Amino acid sequence: MIGKDENTFYYYYCKSNVSLKIQIPMKFNKMPVKLNPTYTVFIGIILTTFIISSCNDSRPVPDRPNIVIIFADDLGYGDFSCYGASKIKTPNVDKLAANGIRFTDAHVTSSLCSPSRYSFLTGRYPWRTRLKSGVLGGFAPPLIEEGRTTLASMLNANGYYTAGIGKWHLGFNWALKDSIPRDPGISEVNFWKRVRPNNIDFSKPIKGGPIERGFDYFFGIAGSNGMRPHAFIENENVTMEPSVPDNFSQRTSGLRGPDWDLRNLDRVLTEKAVAVIDNHFSKESNSPFFLYYPTSAVHPPWLPEFTKGQSEAGMRGDKVIEFDWIVGELVKALEKHNSLENTLIIITSDNGPHPGDEVRMVERYKNKTFGEEFDYYQPYFGDYQPEYLGVYNEEKGWLTYDHKTNAGFLGFKSDAWEGGLRVPFVVHWPKKIKGGFVNSNVISSVDLLATMADITGTELREEEGEDSYSFLTNLLDNDAPQVRKSLIMAAGRTGALIVRSGDWKYIEGANPLIWDTTQYYRPNNYPNAPSFMQSQLYNLKDDLFERNDLIDSIPEKASELEAIVSLVKQNKRIEGNEVK
Repeated sequence: MIGKDENTFYYYYCKSNVSLKIQIPMKFNKMPVKLNPTYTVFIGIILTTFIISSCNDSRPVPDRPNIVIIFADDLGYGDFSCYGASKIKTPNVDKLAANGIRFTDAHVTSSLCSPSRYSFLTGRYPWRTRLKSGVLGGFAPPLIEEGRTTLASMLNANGYYTAGIGKWHLGFNWALKDSIPRDPGISEVNFWKRVRPNNIDFSKPIKGGPIERGFDYFFGIAGSNGMRPHAFIENENVTMEPSVPDNFSQRTSGLRGPDWDLRNLDRVLTEKAVAVIDNHFSKESNSPFFLYYPTSAVHPPWLPEFTKGQSEAGMRGDKVIEFDWIVGELVKALEKHNSLENTLIIITSDNGPHPGDEVRMVERYKNKTFGEEFDYYQPYFGDYQPEYLGVYNEEKGWLTYDHKTNAGFLGFKSDAWEGGLRVPFVVHWPKKIKGGFVNSNVISSVDLLATMADITGTELREEEGEDSYSFLTNLLDNDAPQVRKSLIMAAGRTGALIVRSGDWKYIEGANPLIWDTTQYYRPNNYPNAPSFMQSQLYNLKDDLFERNDLIDSIPEKASELEAIVSLVKQNKRIEGNEVK
């Protein structure tokens, strides 16, 4: 490609893994140089010939696969049958695991969704951002900084068509109505926490979202399925403004878009995801695509329809079945286009799970609090006794149906323990991966940027994905050594940092200025669990379920792990076995 401005003549060459921009000054000694178009073309031919001859076969060209990432919301380590679930059957996920790799020590960087998703897409720890604890509100400004490299922008620069379908929850720049005053005494972040749907001008474009963070196409929702606004977003516009009563969102009743129905949200999103695959192969079958599908399932509220009663784990269990159906639909779409062989599929979760169905919501369904529509859900609830009273302020507890969403680990979503941070992680890539392996190496979702850069032959700059370490060797060779020496995570609600190094895990005490726990956990929630206001130390090799806190008996080990945090905060890349 040839171009110029008033000072410089440019020649661009882009092919495979070669990208070159040559600049030829158009002024020498202040004397203008005019290039005849014929000479311009001639120079282009000479340069192209030179580049091709000099780089031909000089290094292997990456065999770029299609990439499909299916990112569940609040799905636990114990929710897939291939990870031990007996009351939920997930045959589609199980089949991919049986023919791919199932990781058993995969972790997210935060036990809540917004910070976890930030790391997933940027290769950067979330505690480096303004969000030190909690999640973004539905109208929060973007968390991913403008100009920061993301998984999508990196792949897009490598010739991938990039599409995002589903839950974003990383913020937008919403347009306000002109009549809304701004209080100069309130910070930008705190201002947006006060914004409500009636403050938003839904007719105007929504900036700062997926389209400006590397995606060619986006269709999805701003935040969690129960979070306002209850409307679909396509690219940078709301498809239909919230205007009709919403009886289904439970915690945030109000208005929804006429095309928004919480009961079939994942079906609509899955249809869009399948359409992305179909459209790509009908138009651009010679180039790879990247599909990022963060599902609405299995975040509450759980209102299964076509999977109702298919699990033995209540409404939430049936939504896990629906997630498995999503996986099956995408696999069928890939098979239809004969592209499953060279498609890298990753299935994982953004954080740990809830314990089960909320008793409070179950009672409201039984009492038809939300209207006659909920007659459909009446046969669900048996004589199970509530458990985990008080967790997430649910004083009436949870119905678990004897299904362990966290596979028996300590803690759940938002916690510093394994139940909040350890997630299922299945990888399927028939062309490159020998199937049927289980891998016990520590990996993290923050490592995806570096891993995909390796797959595409991309050299990341120093300021790109600074906390990301490629585990491609673990995908191609199940006997390859672990890439990470350490990993830093965060408890979602408290912001307390957690360090994993080898078999050791250190949890710093929660900052009382950030988190008041007086109404959050009580002794009967987690029998014999320590307060997360105090620092903790565990040896996971001997104590995988974190029952024996060693902080008092081996304080020097805790200090050793604390020192890792200090070094990483200084942007020292010390966490990989090979420092880049």
